[in-house]
Amino acid sequence: MQKAPVRPIVEGGILTAVAIIFALISTYVPVIGAFVNLIWPVPIVLLGVRHGYKWSILAVVASGIIIALLMHPLTAVSVVVGFGLIGIALGYALRQGFSPAKTLALGSAASLVSKAAVIAITAAVMGFNPLNLQTEAMVKGLEQAMAFYRSMGMKAEDLAQMETAMRPMIDLMKIILPAGFVLAAVVDTFLNFQVAKAILGRLGHRVEPFPPFRHWTVPRVTIYGLVVSLVALYWGKSRELELLYNAGMNLQVIATMLLAVQGMAVFYFLTDKYKLSRLARGIILFLIFSNGIFMQAIIIGGAFDLIFDYRQLRAPRLE
Repeated sequence: MQKAPVRPIVEGGILTAVAIIFALISTYVPVIGAFVNLIWPVPIVLLGVRHGYKWSILAVVASGIIIALLMHPLTAVSVVVGFGLIGIALGYALRQGFSPAKTLALGSAASLVSKAAVIAITAAVMGFNPLNLQTEAMVKGLEQAMAFYRSMGMKAEDLAQMETAMRPMIDLMKIILPAGFVLAAVVDTFLNFQVAKAILGRLGHRVEPFPPFRHWTVPRVTIYGLVVSLVALYWGKSRELELLYNAGMNLQVIATMLLAVQGMAVFYFLTDKYKLSRLARGIILFLIFSNGIFMQAIIIGGAFDLIFDYRQLRAPRLE
């Protein structure tokens, strides 16, 4: 009878224990727990890179069962289902030697599926849509702010003006929640990729890094996505098609954020090209993030670079 390999079993047991400890910390330790919760997939990634995705799946299942026994089944769902698939996907992609961009895309898709699964399971078990908690929290936050300013003696007219200004923002936040989940999936994956890459480097595994930020570029389809979103917004509003309008709004948010990343990469490219001092960079960055006009300029610059390839990243370059 063939014996089971000892090393994968030992490392699998250790990394599964680490994942369980991460879950305990994320549940019971404030502040630090929130960060640990985000990097919960890292032990699963390490196991997948070193021994294959089958061991990652076993670790996710085992940790899920133990977390459910130690804490609560819904905790196991939120942690294991919410982040386990990211660890499996990233471990597989890194073991196969995928490029960073392809790894990020695969991990982001896995993260998005995981988040949708958590929402569906929670809704089925609890009998309500957990997304409603987000919107209710926004409304409650506005009500608490209004009550605070009222207790401070603010005039009723000023309170009414403030509420009139804030209500559209809350309504917008409700609409773009799906875009928020997509962007959060990308951020989760990127964070876990970077942490896993650093640990794997210490263990002797070389992982291809992302290029320097000044050379980052988003897919050119982003421009088409922005155009489609604008058309969807126009048709949705003019023809009173709420679903089309909401879809266009979410697509616009995602496309705009990607163009902002492209624009920031162009900014860092120019600062290196013209050798701006750290003080000058800091002042410009402050203006970008504190002034809407400068942020719009960054987005437009990102679109310009994506269309005309100002940095010539798509052209052959001699290193």
